[in-house]
Amino acid sequence: MDGEFARLLGWVAELALRGLVGGLLISLPVVATVALVKFHRLPHLRAYWQVAMVTVPALLAGVVTGWIVLYADPYSPSFRIASIFQVDGPWDVPWTTFLLYRADPALYSYDPLLWIAQAPDTRPELALVLLFVGCLLVLAVVGVLIYLRGLDLAAGLLGVAFLFLFAQAVTIYMTALFAYTLNALNFWAALVALAILQYFRRRASHGGH
Repeated sequence: MDGEFARLLGWVAELALRGLVGGLLISLPVVATVALVKFHRLPHLRAYWQVAMVTVPALLAGVVTGWIVLYADPYSPSFRIASIFQVDGPWDVPWTTFLLYRADPALYSYDPLLWIAQAPDTRPELALVLLFVGCLLVLAVVGVLIYLRGLDLAAGLLGVAFLFLFAQAVTIYMTALFAYTLNALNFWAALVALAILQYFRRRASHGGH
């Protein structure tokens, strides 16, 4: 009896610890986003933050760049489904290792993208995406020059770079966290994915009748 109780208590404690760790990992980008919103309530940042032509292209450029940095970096952990669910694979690591060596955006280098920019024929599909990112950043800067003046203009130019880097960092972190969560859930993640797929199949089936 004591042995069964001890095992049950250990199982509950493990679940509680995983819940706390999961809450911590999820809270990091949430806290960063809340801090960003609070920061942009400062008086000289209000006008720049309210101009969609400035903020939307900068944020979108950061998101796209985050994904292509992960895709192009040869030292990036694999995001293939087989690798994500692999036992003892790149994502089957303690949460401290995840934070230090998987989720840190500073670990992923721009060098592959710079090489592609210099020789676009080597990876034409990524070169096209880089061109798209460049167009988004140019659009954001043009928005600053058109709509803002004085201190708001200076804040806007700095803000474009800040939002770009912020969106890129959050994208890298959230993408890595998604892969890490799938590995941690493993069998349960497959069940959830199957249930979602079945739900949409039923909706499509009922919609066809």
